[in-house]
This record gives sequence, structure tokens and C-alpha cells, in this order.
Amino acid sequence: MYDWQPRFMYAMDWAMRDERNVQRMERLVRGIGRDPSEVKVITEEQLPEVIGASGWVGEARQGAYRHPTDPDVIFGALKWVSPEERGRVLKSDLFKQCIDSYDSYGDCKQWFTGSRTLAMFGAGPFYHYEKRSEWNDSLVCWTLHDLHSAWGCLHRCSYCQRGSVYVINLNLEEFVQHVEELITENSWQKTFRYDVEQDVLAIEPEYGACEMLVDAFARRPDQYLILFSKSANVDFLLDLDHKGHTIILWTLTTHTVSRQHEQRTGTMEQRLEAARKCVDAGYPVRFKCKPIIPTRNWRAEITDMLEALYATVTPENLSMETVFFDSVAEMDKTLGLENLDPEFVAAAQTAEEAGEWDKVLHGPRPFTFAVKEAIYRHFISESKRLSPETPVTLCAETQRMWRALADLLEYEPWDYVCNCGPLCPPGCRRIDVVTGPDAPRIAAAQELGAIPRKG
Repeated sequence: MYDWQPRFMYAMDWAMRDERNVQRMERLVRGIGRDPSEVKVITEEQLPEVIGASGWVGEARQGAYRHPTDPDVIFGALKWVSPEERGRVLKSDLFKQCIDSYDSYGDCKQWFTGSRTLAMFGAGPFYHYEKRSEWNDSLVCWTLHDLHSAWGCLHRCSYCQRGSVYVINLNLEEFVQHVEELITENSWQKTFRYDVEQDVLAIEPEYGACEMLVDAFARRPDQYLILFSKSANVDFLLDLDHKGHTIILWTLTTHTVSRQHEQRTGTMEQRLEAARKCVDAGYPVRFKCKPIIPTRNWRAEITDMLEALYATVTPENLSMETVFFDSVAEMDKTLGLENLDPEFVAAAQTAEEAGEWDKVLHGPRPFTFAVKEAIYRHFISESKRLSPETPVTLCAETQRMWRALADLLEYEPWDYVCNCGPLCPPGCRRIDVVTGPDAPRIAAAQELGAIPRKG
């Protein structure tokens, strides 16, 4: 695991009642060269005081922190609460006291602080279910379940708000049992991503979640695990008997972005070398090129990144997404406008000054549709030049963007191969038949003439 030096280490009292959790905590703490005696056991009632005394930050991108450091840690355990019980925790006075105890709040409105605080109570969900109930002009994405066992991250990326404190759930034996029940109940979903609320490779193999999940999915006949990361810490994976049922999905950024804005991740080059190792070990590999940050020399840097990628491995597929912020001011605090393409910054400022943002027209703030189209056109064109057979698609973009890039994209918003998509097992090149919860909305869109009928 990474060399990680938290200022404070806590453990929730209920988590320490299981000896397996204690052993896992001790293994993690010793893995960073610390003594388990440094871990202070606390109760829920002490959380507001602990949050305030530790100076943890709420809803601020780490690039805007006054003093970004390695996160502190709370070791906990999932309690498997019902949605109704989770709602009661969210409405409780104690939860509100916790929220009020954070040192400061930034401009980010994604509300990760609430999810992380919920996890401190053991009430975080071990999965989230993103249901796309209708054909949406502002977002092209699939319905899916994602898996979680922790909230936080060691990577200290400028644009991310997952720093300050890392809540790590220790009851992995129960977690994997619940995961197996979930995937059995949802046989329509073929791939399950783990974990978008943390980067788990940074705390492996001491944590042990990856090996347990790889083993569980290796026994499934037609369902697959996606390990989602920007870490190069993969050596522990290479000898696991995954049976081709674990996909490694990296987010990939240019060399400049990976060094200036992703402090503790693997560099661009290190991630590519990690991918080569995983390919040699038989893992399917994919890349999500996000966040694309348009630096002053973004065109040349994207080309360099893609040339390095294809010189190292041939991924199953690529997708891409431009960085987003709630305002130009937040982007400035986080990245520094002077580091970005001045023409793109000016366009973002002009659009913001014009008033209400049209998400169907532009997608997420702050970059305009025209800016993002220019970025994507360069990206797709260069990828096709270098590796014409590799599928390239958009991540969480608008219907309008898909239409604008139809001359370059080989897919439609209803059949595209997605590197984290629920219907995209290894080797998938196109979704011929949509099954599961998305089938009714695709059929409804066909009835309305929004998309053509097959055949």
C-alpha cells in the first residue's frame, strides 16, 4: 500500500467488536509503519467533537485547500441499514451536528461530505443504483449498480473533494457476501464497478477487498468485476486467479495533469506501465480519459498521451469526459485559470456572465458546448489515427454532443460500448440488445421516434 501518514486515526467502537475487523485495521496501520495503539476508539456521540477538532473540510476541491495533507482515517463497519433507517440517521440531530462541525465549506455542490459522514455512522450504502428512468437530452448514460466499501482517497487530486478524512469499512467478509447476493439478484447486469467513492488500489493488498472480490467474480459464469483506479499499485493483482472475470479500468490524464493536479496518483507513464503488467497477467484493460483538463498545450499533450497509450497496450475501449466545476471561480481556486487555454476560459466566463446555464445545450459547467466539441474532435481523431479499431465513446455527455460528433463516433447513444457500462463484458464491441431496466426507456424512446427501431 501507499506510504500514508494521517495525523489522526480513529475507529468506531462497534467496528472493533469483530476480531476480523481488528486484525484488518492492525494490518492497515502497520502497513504504513504506525502502531495500532495510536488508533483511538470513539463512539458516534463523539463524532461532532472529533470532526471539529480535526479540522476536516467539507465540499471543497483539494486544489483549493489551504494546506492539503494526507487524509486522516476513521475505521468503521457497514451496518446494513435499511433506506428508512438511513433516512432517520440523515434527519437526526447528531448527524446535523456533524455536518456543522466541519472546518469550512467550499463551492463544490456534489455533497460528498454528507455521504462520507453517513459512512461514519455505518449507514453508507454498499452500492448505489443509478436509474435512468427516461430518455434524457442532458445525459447519455446507463442504469447500473456501483459497489462501495469506503469513502475517501489518498491521491489528493486538485479537482476532487474526497480528501481530509478517509472512512474505511473493515467488515469485508460481510461486504463480499452482500455483493454476491446483489449480483445474483441482478443477473441482467454483467459488469460491476468498484469503487467510485475511493481508490482502493492505494490501500491494497493490506486491505484485502480486491483479492476477495476478484475471487468472488472468478466463480461467476457471466458477470465481471471492474476495478476502477488511477493508481499504478497493481503488483499484488498479477498472480490472482481472476479467470478473465476482472477488468481493470484506469482514468488516464496527460503527463502535465497527472503531475500538476493528481499529486499522489501514478503518473500517466506509470499507469500505462501498470496496464501493460495487467495485460500480461491476462486482465482486460480499459481507459476512461477523465478529467480532460484543457491546459495551454492541451492538443499536443492529448496526442502525446494517446501515442504513449497505444505504444504500450491496446485497450478494449476508451471513453472521455471534460472536467466540470460549478463556477469559473471554483475552477480558478482549484486549477488556476492561468494554467488553462485562455480562449476556453474566456468562453466559460462569457457563458457564465450571460446568466442561467442550459444543461441540455452545454452539459455540465463551466466549459461551453463548442469548447468540449473541439476537445473531443481532437481526441477522437487522434485515437482513430493511432488505433482505428479501438472503440471510443463519450462519458456522461449530452444527446446534442453525440449528434454533433456522429461523423466521428461509430456508435449511437443506445448501442455504444462503455468501459463501465453494465452490459459491456470483456470483448463487447457493441450492445445489440438492451436488457434490464434500460430496455423499457429504449422501447419508449423508439415509440416516440426519438431513436430508430432496429431492423
